[in-house]
Amino acid sequence: MRLPGRALDLGLAGLAAVQLGAAALLAPAGDRVALPDGTPVPGLCLVHEALALDCPLCGMTRSFVALAHGDLAAAVRFHPAGPLLFVAMAVFVAAAAAAAIRRARPLVERRRFVIAFEAVALACLVIGVFKTVRS
Repeated sequence: MRLPGRALDLGLAGLAAVQLGAAALLAPAGDRVALPDGTPVPGLCLVHEALALDCPLCGMTRSFVALAHGDLAAAVRFHPAGPLLFVAMAVFVAAAAAAAIRRARPLVERRRFVIAFEAVALACLVIGVFKTVRS
């Protein structure tokens, strides 16, 4: 079953908005993440929890939380690709909302968007692999 472009746009934008909202809601707690009341959040990476190894995305949540709270240096330290993905997701949410409001062609049906999406995903993966290999 193929979702119509508008539904896919809004679904992906909704997921991105939830991720960005969660980053703003959670609080930085040193090298960890905490709930608003200060309760530490347990490990979020299943690969790290199961194998005690970092995966290419390890640190991304902490990077998003740090960036949502204005700490760019910590965001880059946790995951160098975090700020790139954070900004890309915020731009996507805004662009998908604008396209829906204007009833313009959905983003997922635009070749330039798909190329930009793939470029950001590839950059994050490559940076994550280098980060993992270095640690």
